[in-house]
Amino acid sequence: MIYALSSLPEEKTGVGGKAYMLAMMTQMGIRVPEGFILDARPGQEELETINRNLGDNFCVAVRSSADGEDSKEHSFAGQNSTFLFIRTWKDLVNAINSCFDSILKESSSTYRKYFLGSAKAVPMNVVVQQMVDAKHAGVFFSKDPRNKEQGWLLEYINGVGEDLVSGKKTPKQIREGYYSEEITSEQIEEIVNVSLLLEAKFNQDFDIEWAIDGNNQVHLLQARPITAKNSISQIKKVGLEELERLKQQYSKDTTWDGQIFAELSINPSTFSTELWRDSFKKNAAFDKALQKIGYLGFRDVKDGESILDNIFGKNYVNLTKLAPLFFGPMPYSIEPLPRPHLKFHISKINLKTLIYTPKTVFNMISTGLSVNTHRREFINLASKDLVSFSTVMDRPNDLEFYRSWGDEELRSRLLKEMAVFTRDTMVWPFVLISLTETTIQTLQSLLADIFDDHKASELIKQWTGNGVRTETYEMGRYFKKACAKPELRGMFLEKYGHRGPGELDMVSKRWIELGEDAFYDLSVEEYEKSKNNHTFIDVEKEVSQFKTFKKTLVLEEWKLLKELLELREKWKMAILKPFAHLRYILMEFGRRYELCPDDIFWLNSQEIVNFDRASHLPLIQQRKNKSRLLKNFNFSSVTSIQEIENVLNNRQKNSDNFKGEGISPGLVKGEILVINDPNKWKNIQWPANPIVVAESTDPGWTPIFTKAKGIIVSKGGVLSHCAIVAREMGIPAVSGIINCHNMFKGGENVWLDGNDGTIHII
Repeated sequence: MIYALSSLPEEKTGVGGKAYMLAMMTQMGIRVPEGFILDARPGQEELETINRNLGDNFCVAVRSSADGEDSKEHSFAGQNSTFLFIRTWKDLVNAINSCFDSILKESSSTYRKYFLGSAKAVPMNVVVQQMVDAKHAGVFFSKDPRNKEQGWLLEYINGVGEDLVSGKKTPKQIREGYYSEEITSEQIEEIVNVSLLLEAKFNQDFDIEWAIDGNNQVHLLQARPITAKNSISQIKKVGLEELERLKQQYSKDTTWDGQIFAELSINPSTFSTELWRDSFKKNAAFDKALQKIGYLGFRDVKDGESILDNIFGKNYVNLTKLAPLFFGPMPYSIEPLPRPHLKFHISKINLKTLIYTPKTVFNMISTGLSVNTHRREFINLASKDLVSFSTVMDRPNDLEFYRSWGDEELRSRLLKEMAVFTRDTMVWPFVLISLTETTIQTLQSLLADIFDDHKASELIKQWTGNGVRTETYEMGRYFKKACAKPELRGMFLEKYGHRGPGELDMVSKRWIELGEDAFYDLSVEEYEKSKNNHTFIDVEKEVSQFKTFKKTLVLEEWKLLKELLELREKWKMAILKPFAHLRYILMEFGRRYELCPDDIFWLNSQEIVNFDRASHLPLIQQRKNKSRLLKNFNFSSVTSIQEIENVLNNRQKNSDNFKGEGISPGLVKGEILVINDPNKWKNIQWPANPIVVAESTDPGWTPIFTKAKGIIVSKGGVLSHCAIVAREMGIPAVSGIINCHNMFKGGENVWLDGNDGTIHII
């Protein structure tokens, strides 16, 4: 049926929040673009009526209005379709049908499943209105959602408002008590008065979309109750609660390092957090790795205590707990930047450190000598164990491998796989990470003596990118080949299907699950051309030309570093097979418990094996909601309670947010493309020269790397997988742009300088 906005019955609330509020505002005498509502897909008779009423010369906007959309509980922002500047009858019919069809879109279905508990389609309605060719457009909040005590907030851009609400353009702001040269006080007053009318009638706070046309008239385009679940005030509330937890649980001088887990680009799920925390407990993999190298390990740590802490939903290594695990009590702390080193603290001198310091110093010297002497032996042992590990732990890429297992057998397998992974599987990877860091420090020192610190750092970046052929590089080459030659895709998935974007979090899909969606179409000609884009250098030849007697030492350190980097990648390739199978086990539990996709990953192991629907379903939703809110907080790679408190209270020092660390050299101009969910990369509209922005990346982002012209990440140092892969592929990259994935909106044109780490907006 067709309802004019001016005559929709007040009790007819089932047309969706958008359509209903437009009708009510029209009937309250508020200036709303003239239009009508369709509560079902129009038949031939209704289409003829619309055609007669519109005539031949029209320009309209066609907007979806699903039942429950723009409610106080759920905004459904951006989930359904909107079409602007429709001028032909054919386009109008297509737009109306597309709006009705949009309720079936995957994003809309996922939103309903996440927030409403069911993906079942809800009734769709469509609004057709006269199009306002806006000079300015924006959103008005009757109460600032970040801080209601600050009064109202108005945001606007030049042009139509779709680019504002979609996040494509960064808006200008006007707060209560302030005005703008572009928006007059009379226009602001008119918008404020509309807000007051709505508050009085409906007894709640609203945000209002508005536009100002070329004649300077204000038009109201939408009004909805301010959704509280993701409001900035709610985000801050959760942040303050998390800060209070940290203050109660840790001493005020505690510091944390997030670089080790820089590749966890999202707040990890509950199960993933448990798995990684268990690897950092007494008698687990990290403890064994320290002792294998010659350090003390978790000798004085309580059973069950982990040095991996969950800080605002992200994994950080507790540096305060870490330092004594190397050599025992001492008046030093580990300072991770610019490279890990010890820093003396007079405040840490006490009777215990005075007694132990001589022994500690002896341990430091003897262990340092032992590590340097036995690195070759460690490499040989790690290589040998990799062969046996790859044989024993080889697993088929079969998503239904556990379908026929009994319940008790499945529970037993889950706990056994977890124990093996956290206790044994990660030992050699942790050893190799430590030896790699030791070797790069030695190489940095040698090169700095020959040149200087800056030149030494640049050489190491260049060599680790252009002088190493890692397993990840080969995977990237094979991926592009499979894109160009579809007959190879099955073999690619057989070899690499256990990997995928966001692969260190159990919740992330593997490539074997994505199947054909893991690839994009690439012509053979483009593939052949791309093969020659990267040139490897002969580092040994380059070093042999140094005019110094230290070149022999440099060469030896370089050979060790090269082997360590290549071996580290091979081990990662191997350990991700049993890791992927843990995901497949959890997926089978989720199927048996009839849970929504991904819900099972928000339970810990004991909750999974002792699942109780009544108590665990609300717990899953609570954890997912909290994680979503905590994603809004981002801190330095090395953070502390003091820094966290400063950020939450807006007391952090001003810094240049566009100056980071160059992790892959090169200078490139391009358009910012923010990617928060790498699984959906195929649905992205890629610009000509995309500069990909993300919190962090991992080798599972290979499809994205092959299309990117530049990379900007918040986390990841020069030896991170992002850095090495970017250098191998010849992609300029910058790290250390804190909160870049939220700071950039997408569409900005920038110069990215991977040499000095600067980003210049054009």
